[in-house]
Amino acid sequence: MNPLRWGAFVPQGWKLEYTGWGAAEAWSRSIELAQAAERAGYDHLWVYDHVETVPRREATHCFEAFTMLAALSQVTSTIELGQLVTCSNYRNAGLLAKEAACIDVYSGGRLILGLGAGWYEREYEAYGYEYPSARTRLAILEETITVIPRLWSEETVTFAGEHLHFDGAFSDPKPIRQPRPPIWVGGGGEKVTLRIAAQHADATNWQVGLDQFVHKSKVLEEHCDRLGRDFGSIVRTHGPDCRLFDSQKDLDAWLDAPGGGQLWGRTPHEDYVRDNLVGTPDQVAEQVQGFVDAGCREFVLWFRDFSSSESLERFTAEVVPQIQA
Repeated sequence: MNPLRWGAFVPQGWKLEYTGWGAAEAWSRSIELAQAAERAGYDHLWVYDHVETVPRREATHCFEAFTMLAALSQVTSTIELGQLVTCSNYRNAGLLAKEAACIDVYSGGRLILGLGAGWYEREYEAYGYEYPSARTRLAILEETITVIPRLWSEETVTFAGEHLHFDGAFSDPKPIRQPRPPIWVGGGGEKVTLRIAAQHADATNWQVGLDQFVHKSKVLEEHCDRLGRDFGSIVRTHGPDCRLFDSQKDLDAWLDAPGGGQLWGRTPHEDYVRDNLVGTPDQVAEQVQGFVDAGCREFVLWFRDFSSSESLERFTAEVVPQIQA
């Protein structure tokens, strides 16, 4: 069985955390938090692949995913670097393969490639990207996840897909991580996305509550059975919000405070707490253990007490030691 591993997002402005900051100041804080995560013992660092903010569009900093990872590769030394997840039609798949391979080389073999179909329609519109149907976006995702391992391993690649086309393409440098960097598929669509994951992915990532995690695991296993894939060879991961509090009173006050609590503001407090890792260290450890017992092996945490590093540091010190693999 795969070991338990822990990841943290590096703030980049996508969730408005850098509103009011200067660009240089914001970037300095991202570096500090990335290095704090490495010191705290996290296994991987993550960024979002977005260029405009949520839950509101604002004219504020939103650092780009791959240039950010390239920069972080030079100020960290051991922690792995990934994206949850790269939109498969924001970039030509050959360019994406090359960008990812370059980061793997720059970092000494620490890249994780996350792939998804894309969903943020207003961002597509703002940047002039065509926003295809869900069916087409998923087809592009499948062709992308099919051709990138070839671009990483073959001298030249010719590929004639419905959407992607390569004619004797070179793609160098190759990644140095062997046999290749792992590929994660983000998204829980049960008919197509999980079937793509069952066929191609090294890991899945879902941001769902425990009941849905169990359900989607069963659906993924059914796809694996139909495809002849070993279900146990796919690492299942979870990507919730996280914040640690000293008491239930402190948690309740945060949930009720203007600007506190959940980012999107649409879910009842009890549902948000149930589906995310917010609470005292003991409460959060109990939640984490439930996911681990259901087969989750890796976690990617978005810490809600930015710009502090308190929860990031307390999680590995006070929660992780309580978890039984």
